[in-house]
Amino acid sequence: MASGNTLLYLTPQAFCPPATIAAQFDVIAGASTPAESFPVLAFDTTTVEYADFRCKMPQHYAGGGVTVVICSGAGTTTGTLQWAVAFRAIKDDAEDLDTTAQTYDYNTVNIGTLPNVQGEVTYDNITFTDGADMDSVAAGDEFVLRIRRDTGSDTAAADGYLHGIEIRET
Repeated sequence: MASGNTLLYLTPQAFCPPATIAAQFDVIAGASTPAESFPVLAFDTTTVEYADFRCKMPQHYAGGGVTVVICSGAGTTTGTLQWAVAFRAIKDDAEDLDTTAQTYDYNTVNIGTLPNVQGEVTYDNITFTDGADMDSVAAGDEFVLRIRRDTGSDTAAADGYLHGIEIRET
């Protein structure tokens, strides 16, 4: 597959809430008649919350790493948001999922300038090199993509909204 091509697109409806401290599914109402609804995951301003997405890497993935593009917004126009993303490979006959504790290795993006109008979105990239940086996820592998808002490193005093995640071939 060519560099820059989309491998997966994940929406808020596809998230699997972790057993504890999960982001909240919410909807932003549009202004049309009738009003559209824009599903989002709302991440709290003070508590680190998580969202998991169970995925399968497409067979045509060439193995050169990926870029995760985060489409997000916030309930404010001031401050910064920091998103952290990690992969967990689910390899064939390799680990007991209900007893093996995974140490997620996060890569981050700091959104230093939020959209200047509440309700607008921003697209920001996090790159992962092939191999350990993305838990050695290969073509055909099942995996968990975990995202969190790093509230200890950002300054936005309102919910952060995750609108979607695109995974591109690097």
